[in-house]
Amino acid sequence: MSRGRDGFSLVEALVALAVASMALLAVFALQQQLARGQQRHQAALELVRLQRNALALTDELNPTLEPSGELVLAGGRRLRWSSRPLTPPRTQIGIPDGEGRFEVRLYRVDGVILDPRGRALGRVAFDRMGWRPLRPTTQP
Repeated sequence: MSRGRDGFSLVEALVALAVASMALLAVFALQQQLARGQQRHQAALELVRLQRNALALTDELNPTLEPSGELVLAGGRRLRWSSRPLTPPRTQIGIPDGEGRFEVRLYRVDGVILDPRGRALGRVAFDRMGWRPLRPTTQP
């Protein structure tokens, strides 16, 4: 009389457990990778928000009169900027705002966004026109 097998042997159970654990490890690694990707995505969105805020706050910046400086952003963050001329100065009439003669030139403004501790969170760079009024010449 032959005897039938009932259930699984210990070796079969161990092999099944090893296969299941490898599959679960792969799922766990994927979940960690997705979590890190989400954190990077959130950090990138926050940096873009800060850069847009910095650009909006520097809308009235005149690099000729204020070639470097610092602005306070939300949450104790700061924008520290410096500018350098890209073009030679030119004389214009009526630019940027009304009557008179102005010296204008294009500047590159480089800024760094700092956290409350002074660590750099990101950078922002843009071109901006700078100007200064010229004194009217007296004619004899």
